[in-house]
Amino acid sequence: MATEILVNDGGAPARIMKFTAGEALTAGDALGVTHVGSGDCTVNQLEQSDASATFIGVALVDCASGDVASVVTGRGVIVRINCADVDGAKMLMPHATTGGQLVAYSQGTDAKGFDSTPCAITLEDGALGGGAAGLVKCMII
Repeated sequence: MATEILVNDGGAPARIMKFTAGEALTAGDALGVTHVGSGDCTVNQLEQSDASATFIGVALVDCASGDVASVVTGRGVIVRINCADVDGAKMLMPHATTGGQLVAYSQGTDAKGFDSTPCAITLEDGALGGGAAGLVKCMII
């Protein structure tokens, strides 16, 4: 694996669950479970405007739509998550329109009326501490 997504050093137990990908996923994407029509639920890149999805974890590796997606889940687990340019020690919530990306938490609802819910906390600044959007070390809450 080119980028280590799971950083957990033995603290909280991480679980890697298998789901069907509803779209192409990239390692580090924040994921939600969705159910459209009949049949099984799928995982997709989470975004705040998708009222039917709830954060469940982070994509461990890249996969194509319809493939088995490995999802890292569990509270207190430390992972690298696709984030906007964020500061360390900030709560995060799904981005309003960029699927799979988290942004700094803001209380209340977004412009479309969806509740904002924190799902992780940053443990460093920006992408790998470099101060840009990309993979950021975070703890799932």
